[in-house]
Amino acid sequence: MNRSTAHIVRRTHKVLCAFGGLLAPALMIAQLDRSHPPAPGPAPEVHLGDHASFTLPNGMRVIVVENHKLPMVNVQVRFDIPPVMQGDKTGYIDMVGDLLASGTTSRNKATIDEEVDRLGASLFASSDGVYASGLKKNLPAILDVVADVVLRPTFPQAEFDKQKTRLRSAIKQREDDPDAIAESVGRVVTFGHAHPYGEVMTEKTLSQVELKNVQGYYNRFFRPEKGYLVFVGDITEKEAKTLSIKHFGEWVSAVPVSAVGEDGSETVPGLGPVHYMPHVVTPSGERRVVLVDRPGAAQSVIRVVFPLNLQPKDLRALSGQLMNTILGGGVFNARLMQNLREDKGWTYGAHSSLDADRYNGGFTASVSVRTAVTDSAIREIFNELDGMRNNAVTAEEIDLAKNFMAGSFARSLEDPRTVARFALNTYLNDLPADHYATYLKRLDALTAADVQAAAESFLYPDNAVILVVGDRKSIYYKLKPLSMDEDQTVIELDENGDPYAEDLTPVSDRTVDQVIEAYLTALGGRAAIAKITDLRMEMGTTVNGKAETITKWFGPHGKFRSETKIGNFTMEEVVLDGSRASRKNQLTEKEELQDIDLLDLRMNARPVPETDLAEHVERMYLTGRTTVDGKPAYKVTMMTNAGTTILDYYDVQTGLKLRRVDQKFMYGKSLNIVTDYADYKAVNGVLFPHTIVEGGGPAGGEITINVNAIVANKGIAPALFDTKLPPVKSEE
Repeated sequence: MNRSTAHIVRRTHKVLCAFGGLLAPALMIAQLDRSHPPAPGPAPEVHLGDHASFTLPNGMRVIVVENHKLPMVNVQVRFDIPPVMQGDKTGYIDMVGDLLASGTTSRNKATIDEEVDRLGASLFASSDGVYASGLKKNLPAILDVVADVVLRPTFPQAEFDKQKTRLRSAIKQREDDPDAIAESVGRVVTFGHAHPYGEVMTEKTLSQVELKNVQGYYNRFFRPEKGYLVFVGDITEKEAKTLSIKHFGEWVSAVPVSAVGEDGSETVPGLGPVHYMPHVVTPSGERRVVLVDRPGAAQSVIRVVFPLNLQPKDLRALSGQLMNTILGGGVFNARLMQNLREDKGWTYGAHSSLDADRYNGGFTASVSVRTAVTDSAIREIFNELDGMRNNAVTAEEIDLAKNFMAGSFARSLEDPRTVARFALNTYLNDLPADHYATYLKRLDALTAADVQAAAESFLYPDNAVILVVGDRKSIYYKLKPLSMDEDQTVIELDENGDPYAEDLTPVSDRTVDQVIEAYLTALGGRAAIAKITDLRMEMGTTVNGKAETITKWFGPHGKFRSETKIGNFTMEEVVLDGSRASRKNQLTEKEELQDIDLLDLRMNARPVPETDLAEHVERMYLTGRTTVDGKPAYKVTMMTNAGTTILDYYDVQTGLKLRRVDQKFMYGKSLNIVTDYADYKAVNGVLFPHTIVEGGGPAGGEITINVNAIVANKGIAPALFDTKLPPVKSEE
């Protein structure tokens, strides 16, 4: 992206003195009379240094900023390149910079490096140009290398292959870095995959990049009429003109500009059809939650993001930056920092950024917190966003933010390249000629009303995307209520921003029947299970702050009963006599279960249903090998006679069942009810899980069920399994 550097500007000694109080020792500050804040003085004038500018016959603009304090000169060649889509070859633009300086028609990479070192200079190349610096006496030789790199690169195949290897390693490292994942996926969910800013380089896209793609990009976009040659330092305009003409005056791009087709694409040799940014993306859709799973992560990386149509030349950009500084833009007194760090103690830092970009801007609020407070931290971020929109900021907040911004503005004067950057930004972003000269006056004139208007214009909490990179198992159900999208409350993506797909490895060394038998063996074996003729299981959980008890009875011949109570009040009662079943709860009278409900109950009416799957499952197969909470697991898919799908996951090492996913259609919508099993303990020689975690049911959320007692083979009164349903009328 071409990010504006609109806050970097030169300032005179008078400006520095105006803010000298910010640097006073704490002891001196403590002696001030704080009962009456000092009246603010007038905004100091900004006197920017002069720069010269001229254009070469080929259209290349030259900018010269003289600074003769040190015998140093900085040289930058910068090309004005619009964002383009890389598509299935995303990554080739990242390779341009390193390959530019990897060899020319007269120098190989080693020669370039040796020559730069010998001159005591530095040289860096990027996807939009080259930067170099060194002593004035060596400038002709330095510029000779710069011109050679810009005008005559050869893009050696060997260096291309090395760069591919380095980028492949960087992609692998990104997979283990939650912040890097949040950065990449954050761009995807802000702008979308169909936007140049939302493309992510992956191993797949990198593998499809060819050397001709890099060459094609260079040939099309490194053009003199789109180029800027910037000199800063101990150089005169006359000297700059002589050097510019010598090294770049006769440069004519060899590749003509192609016409853009009706679909917005342009056919470029070496690249094929190239699509430019189709349109500016703006906030849209309801607030939604995106989750990238990092199993076992102790912290959650949170981003609240949305795109903006905010350009640097927008008259509201400065008030937007002031608003963001108050919200979370770098000062310790910012609201996000004070709330999440100072008040709650949840993080070391919480920040926000409001990016003005001539193509597409965006907003990001970011924080990393421990997993347990993930949802609470997100709610506090939205409280602050709403507060900025709905309530006026205080005079103290405005003064602190203005002082911070003005101080940053002043400190940029220490860099002699500031004026050149301002001049370049003025051309690139179509800014008014006095944009930087009037910066402090415009900042000083902003009011609380301007800040609130900016908040209303640039903060879109109801259209934001909440991105969380963290432990899915711990936070998934806590995130669901934060979404306003009823159809898909939590969208799961992978580390590349693509829809999450389970990583399955085919299994060829065993069958599904062997996996099931290994599970039964791990429990204690079929013989031990068969000896359990009846069983009572007592469990407890907490739902909406209320303690519930659940008791289940398993009798002979598929008989079953369950009761759910709060205290002595029965919430629900289900009874199966082996063939017919009834259900009664607080909302309905007793009803007979039929069809799917009856078939589903019959399937699960045994202490270990896997001992008799054939009667209840239409077909079953071993889907593959995957992981569950970091453990290798076999995935078994079952299509039941009730028409539902069950996914069971068995630990590869122990054979025990780790998870079940019931895919059901209930209450007008599809549900994935996830049940995790842990803490297996033996009862009468058979292992039963004593911690059961269920999530995704009709009520939403997640509950933990603790098995408090299991009693086997003590006898159960037959009357307990009486459904008390009326006799079935015989057909005459």
